[in-house]
Amino acid sequence: MPDRATEAVLGLRELKKQRTRAAIVGVAALLCAQQGYEKTTVDQIAGAAEVSPRTFSRYFPNKEAVIGALIEEAAEHVAAALSRQPHDITEHEALMRAHVEVFRAAERGEPGALPFDRARGFLQIVNSSPMLSLSSFTFRPEGGPTSAVIKAMATRMGVSVQDPAIRILFDTWAVLMAVACGNPGSDFSDPGRVSELIESTYVVFARLWQPWHTPDQPRSGEPEQ
Repeated sequence: MPDRATEAVLGLRELKKQRTRAAIVGVAALLCAQQGYEKTTVDQIAGAAEVSPRTFSRYFPNKEAVIGALIEEAAEHVAAALSRQPHDITEHEALMRAHVEVFRAAERGEPGALPFDRARGFLQIVNSSPMLSLSSFTFRPEGGPTSAVIKAMATRMGVSVQDPAIRILFDTWAVLMAVACGNPGSDFSDPGRVSELIESTYVVFARLWQPWHTPDQPRSGEPEQ
């Protein structure tokens, strides 16, 4: 068994690894937000994080994996918030409330809240790429970076993560989030604004679950009889 000195050294090494990984993720979010996802290279990320490209590759195989780490970080916070949602609301509303709770906590600066600078970087990244915008939230059978939220929802519903209801739920949620946060020029200046974008988009989504027009209500642009 390793002695205490060896354990201390191993502990310091692990701490250094965690800090290096966090630094890579942080500067990747910043660079992609500033100059765009497509224009940001691994060499640029490594240079800003003060590591070599070889060291970068020890932590992430490519820049897409760094974005996955950003999503995973946010997903852990959303999963925890989801477990606190009441059961007398729909699962879509529970997801909406969980996301808003996470961003409102960041807005208030609560201890342990999701660092908004990293979340804002991720939102600006997916905003600049329609494909990333959808794929970041879409259900994946193998789990992926959002697996924490998928597992939390499956537990809430009392079903397997492979249940068709889970896939339907998260695929529709991906579209909702893409509309809320994927419009060119969207304002991600503060977490409160992001919360408003999610809430207002959800209102439209919920409205679609009832007839848009009723027989006694004229359609838009049609004259009243």
